[in-house]
Amino acid sequence: MKYAYLILLCVICFNCQNTSTPTQYRHTLNLEGSWQFALDTANVGISEKWFSIDLKDKITLPGTTDSNKKGFIKTDTTTMHLNRPYTYEGAAWYRKKVIIPENFKDQHITLFLERTKPSNVWIDSTLVGSSQLLQAPQQFDVSSYLSPGEHYITLQINNDLKLTPYGNVHIYTDDTQTNWNGVIGKMYLEASAQTYISNLQVFPNIEKKTLDVEIEIENGSDQVSLELLVESSINGATTQLKPQQFILTNKSKNTVSYAFENDIALWDEYEQPLYKLTAIISNENTKDAQSVTFGMRDFKVDGRHFSINGRQTFLRGKHDAAVFPITGHTPMDVESWRKIYKIAKSYGINHYRFHTYCPPEAAFTAADLEGVYLQAELPFWGGLESDTIAAQLKAEGEAMLKAYANHPSFVMFSPGNEIWSGHDNVEKLMLSLKDYDGRPLYTMGSNNNIGYVPPRDYAEFFVGARTPFDGDANKAHTRLTHAFADAKDGGILNTQTPSTNFNFDYSVSRLELPIISHEIGQYQIYPDYKEIEKYTGVLKAWNLIEFKNRLEKVGMLDLDSDFQKASGAWSAICYKAEMEAALRTKDMAGFQLLDLQDFPGQGTALVGILDAFMDSKDVVTPKTWKQSCNDVVLLLEFPKYIWTNSEHFTAQLDVVNYSNKAITEGMQWKVEKENGFVMNQGNVSATSISNDGLSNLGKLSVDLSNIEKPERLNVLVFIPNTEYSNSYPIWVYPSKENIGVPASISIVEDLNTSALNNLKNGGTVLYFPKTSSVEKNSFLGHFPPEFWNYGMFKSISESNNKPVSPGTLGLLMDPKHPIFNAFPTDFHTNWQWFSMIKNSNSLILDNTTNDYRPIVQVVDNLERNHKLGLIFEFKVGSGKLLVCMAQLNKIADKPEARQLYQSILNYMESEDFNPSNEISAEELTSIFY
Repeated sequence: MKYAYLILLCVICFNCQNTSTPTQYRHTLNLEGSWQFALDTANVGISEKWFSIDLKDKITLPGTTDSNKKGFIKTDTTTMHLNRPYTYEGAAWYRKKVIIPENFKDQHITLFLERTKPSNVWIDSTLVGSSQLLQAPQQFDVSSYLSPGEHYITLQINNDLKLTPYGNVHIYTDDTQTNWNGVIGKMYLEASAQTYISNLQVFPNIEKKTLDVEIEIENGSDQVSLELLVESSINGATTQLKPQQFILTNKSKNTVSYAFENDIALWDEYEQPLYKLTAIISNENTKDAQSVTFGMRDFKVDGRHFSINGRQTFLRGKHDAAVFPITGHTPMDVESWRKIYKIAKSYGINHYRFHTYCPPEAAFTAADLEGVYLQAELPFWGGLESDTIAAQLKAEGEAMLKAYANHPSFVMFSPGNEIWSGHDNVEKLMLSLKDYDGRPLYTMGSNNNIGYVPPRDYAEFFVGARTPFDGDANKAHTRLTHAFADAKDGGILNTQTPSTNFNFDYSVSRLELPIISHEIGQYQIYPDYKEIEKYTGVLKAWNLIEFKNRLEKVGMLDLDSDFQKASGAWSAICYKAEMEAALRTKDMAGFQLLDLQDFPGQGTALVGILDAFMDSKDVVTPKTWKQSCNDVVLLLEFPKYIWTNSEHFTAQLDVVNYSNKAITEGMQWKVEKENGFVMNQGNVSATSISNDGLSNLGKLSVDLSNIEKPERLNVLVFIPNTEYSNSYPIWVYPSKENIGVPASISIVEDLNTSALNNLKNGGTVLYFPKTSSVEKNSFLGHFPPEFWNYGMFKSISESNNKPVSPGTLGLLMDPKHPIFNAFPTDFHTNWQWFSMIKNSNSLILDNTTNDYRPIVQVVDNLERNHKLGLIFEFKVGSGKLLVCMAQLNKIADKPEARQLYQSILNYMESEDFNPSNEISAEELTSIFY
C-alpha cells in the first residue's frame, strides 16, 4: 500500500459515541421488479433505437432469461453437462420507467447492478456508459441524466462470449452456472452528496493494533472533516469503540491511521470477530458516509507454509465451480452461502478455491462469518497472449479488489486455471494487481502448464499437481492420481503397492514457497438416479436421464444404487489416502479437493461424496471423513496393508496438529478384530504436541502369530474425550506356501476341447483366461475409481497418442457369498484387492441374460455401462464352471492372492457351488472369443 497524501492534522480522539450510518446520508431507489424486455437476435436494437421505444415482452429482475423462461427452447440433449430448457446468447434489452424523487435533486446518483454481463446503459435516449465486468458490480454515474420526475432506464445486456473470450471459465460456462443473460443480486439507484466517498479500504496491522484507512473522495474542493467510527461484533455482542477525527485537505485520495486503544480480537477459522468501519466526511456544504466490514487478521507466507496471526495453518480446501442447478447462477444472498460453508466445514474444510470465477459479496460476507479462507480467481483459462484481454482482466481484477478485499476471508488471488502460455503478460497483470492492493497473497495461476512451469519471483504460493523439475516421474507429483493423459498409468495410486507411507516430501522440497496440491482426488462415483427428481429449477438432468436409459437398456437399472454405494465407498477410501498423503508431507501447505461435491459438466464428472446440491450420497459420514480432514489428524505409517501371521505388524504413530492450541492429552491405540475383540492396545504418554504441523510420537508393534485364520483387523488411534480419531484396516493371512487343489477340480487357462468335454461330462472347472485371449472384449484392471470423466480424458488421451484408462469404478460383491468364506472382504474394493485387480481383465458380459450377475462385478463408468465380470460362474451342460479373470495362479507369491485362490477352491468343492445360470458351450465360447 502506498501513502499518496499526507494528513495535515493529527488525530483527535473523542469520548462521545456516534452511531451515524450511511443510510442517514444516502438514499436508494430499488429497481427490482418487472421490466420491459426483448431479445435482439438480429443485433439491431441500437440502430433501431430500442432504448427509446416500449419493448413488447416483460421480464422480472433480478433474474435471468433462463429463470424467466425466455430464449430458444432447447430440443436436443447433451450428456456433457446439465441441460438448459431455454438458451440464449447475444444482446437482450431491458427497459423500465422510474420516478426520481425530489430528494435525488442535485445529488450524485449511481446506478448499481451487482452482477451482470457486458452492458450498455441508456437514460431516456442518452447512452451513459458501458461495462464488461463479470465478477464485480457494474456502477454508472448517472447524475447528469436523472432529475426528479419520470425517466426510462434501458439496459442492453450481451452474453455473447466473443466479448469476453476468456476460455471455458466457470463464471459463464454451461458446464456449471451457465452463460445466463440478465441481472442478479442488488440493483438500485443511489443518491449521495455531490462530494462523496467513492472508495473505502481498510489495511489492518495486528502488531501495531492499527488500521490504515484509504479513502477516496470525489468532487471535493475544500477541506473536509473525517470521522471514523469503529464497531466491534464479537460473539453476538456489539461494542462502539472510540471515534477518531481528522481534517483532510486533499480532495482525492487520503490515508489515515486509526489506533485501537484496547486489545484487538483476531479473525481466523475458529473465531470470527468482525469490525465495522464507518467513515463520515463533512463540511459546511456536504456530508456523506460509507461503511465497510473487516477483520483483524494477518494471513501470510511463513517459509513453505501459511500462517494466520502468527500461527502455522494448513489449507484443507475444496474446489468450487459455481454448481447451482436450481438457479443456474451463484447465490446472491448471505444465508445460502452460510449454509454451503457450514456443510463444507462439517467435513473439515477450511478453504475454498473458486475455479476461474469470483463469487459475489454475499459469499465473502458468509465466509467472514463462518471462518473460511477464500481463493478468488480471474475468469481466465488459456494462453494470455492478447494485450487486450490482459487489459480487460486487469480492470476485472481491480474491480474485484475494490469490491471484496476488505473481507478478512479474501486471502488469496489467482489469475486463472491451467494457464498454458503468455506468462509474461500474466506476470505484468499480477504485479499490477499486487501493486494496486497487496492484501491478498498472489500466485501465477492454478496448475499452469499442468504443473510443468516453475513459479516466477512474484508468486507468493504455488498451486500444482506436480512440481516442475522432474518431468512426469511419480516423485514430482503432489497428488496420488492423475489422468492417463497426464501421468503414466494414472500415477501413484494405480501403480504402487498400497501403503500409508506415501507423501510428497521430495516434490515439495523442490520449491521454496508454499505448495497447494491442485484438484486432488477426482474419483468418479456412479450416480443413484433418484437424484434426477431434485432438478426442479432452470437446469434439467437430461444427461442423467440419458445415462439412466442406457443402464436400463442393458438390464441393470436395479443396480444404480448398489453401484453408487460400492464406487462411493471406494472413492471415499481413496480420498482418505489423498488427504493423508498431503498431511503426512511435512512442508505441504494445503490441498484443494476436486471435489467434495459433484461437477455435473465436462462430460458429467460425478466425483463428489456430496451431490450437486451439497447433499450427502451416504457413502461416508462427516465423522469418518474428518478422520483425515481436520485441524488435528492422527496418522499411522506402515509399509503395507497385507500381513501374514508369521510377522509383527509395525507402524509409526504421527499426529498433525494445525489447530489453535497444543495437544496435552495422551494418544491411545488398539487393534480389534471385526467382532470387536481387542487383540492389543497401548498408549502414548501425554506430552505437549505443539500446533505447528507434523510430529512423530513413536512406534507400535503387534505380534500376529495368534491369528489362525484369515482376518481383517482394524487399527484404531484416538485421543480420549475429543473428536480426534482414525482407523486403518489391515489383512492378516496364514503364511502357508501351498494351495491345495482338490482332484475333483480341473484348472485350465484355455477353453479348449478338453475343457469343454470335461464340462459336458459333468466336471468342475476353474478357468483363468489368458490376458492375450480376452484383450479385445475386456478391460485391464484399474485400481482406483476412474479419474474425473471417462469420455473427456479418453478423447484427450487419443488426441495426444497416450494410453486410454480402463475407465472402471471398482468392485461390487456380496461379502456373505460363500466364495468369500476364507477371504474376508467388503462389498466394495479395498486395499487387499490391489494385486488381484492389477493382474486381471474384466470381461464384458453384455451378451448374458439381463438378470445374470457376476459374483464379483466390476462397476463400469456411466457412459459405457458394460456388465463386467471379475469372478463369475455358469452351468455348462452337466458341468460347473467358475471363471476368475484375476491371474491368481500366477501371483501365488502374494498372500492375498493365495488366500483368495484357496477360498475359491473351497467354495467350488462345497455344496454351495451350484451355478443356476445355464449356458451352452457355444454361448460360452462366444463370450470369450
